[in-house]
Amino acid sequence: MSPPRPPGIFVSFRLEIAMRRLLLVVALFVPSQLRAQSPARLALLDDWRHQRTHLLAVIDSATPTMMEFRTTKGVRTFAEQIDHTATVATAIVSLAVLDQPPPKSLAGDTAVYLHDRAKLRAQAEKQLDFVLAGLAAVTDDELGKEKAFAGGSMPKWRWNLTALQHSAWTLGQLVPYLRMNGRVPPQFTPF
Repeated sequence: MSPPRPPGIFVSFRLEIAMRRLLLVVALFVPSQLRAQSPARLALLDDWRHQRTHLLAVIDSATPTMMEFRTTKGVRTFAEQIDHTATVATAIVSLAVLDQPPPKSLAGDTAVYLHDRAKLRAQAEKQLDFVLAGLAAVTDDELGKEKAFAGGSMPKWRWNLTALQHSAWTLGQLVPYLRMNGRVPPQFTPF
């Protein structure tokens, strides 16, 4: 006869069994195409979720009066820089990954949203939500296909990385915009 288990171990053991059963039930009901996603594809989606969160935090860090601020003559305004980030992400993912033009419903009125922080945030959020939904619907096989775009050709997953890199590059340029206005940029974390 084995010695009795301490109560804590018994609870942990029962919890572990319950969690395994729950995971099995979830696995049975999740569509097979979602279960078959590669870790690399899931990482791309996580990176876009993170990029979306960071972009919105940058907007939230700005004052409403910063929308038309430029660090120097001839550069984009703060709002134009945010818009450029979201619009280019939408265009690259839409045209080079999803094989379709960006939906007309994503076009906003720049005369309005480039001068209003809340509307700028809503526009960027709408565009990045489209990017996330589009990428969630594409299969791993589709992401591996070669795509000619913008004078070059590479797999669709690489075009997706190009869009992410552009987004990070452009967002990084906003740090001086915020600091020159006495604002603290949101800390960039890998999560």
